[in-house]
Amino acid sequence: MVDPLNILRAAMFPSQVLYEVLNSRIQDFSDDTDQSNLKVLEEESIKEDIRARVLQNQAKAAQEMAIARRIENAEEVEIEEYYDISGEGHVGARGSNEGLSLGASGEGRKITKRVIKFKGGKTIQQIYDDE
Repeated sequence: MVDPLNILRAAMFPSQVLYEVLNSRIQDFSDDTDQSNLKVLEEESIKEDIRARVLQNQAKAAQEMAIARRIENAEEVEIEEYYDISGEGHVGARGSNEGLSLGASGEGRKITKRVIKFKGGKTIQQIYDDE
């Protein structure tokens, strides 16, 4: 059934009714699009994060292999490595007749030092067969 109030409003303010209809359709469309775009962007973000971690691990492995090759070919190698990653935290609560007190504290420390020095090197000989 048609509402007479809506007919009267459409007759007196046609642009307002048109605006409301268009705005409603645009809002419905944008709600659907925003949700689907958000999911796609989240999936892409997760994929890129995984790719970055894989590339970082590959780079670390390649770096270690290069160091191993240089150690193998060097006459003298000096290596100094320090790794200390530690953390400490405390949480406490105390109650008395006067009230309740809560507290938390934390401490972190990270020491990383890696020095690798190569001195000299074995000459690499290449043998060519001239046939």
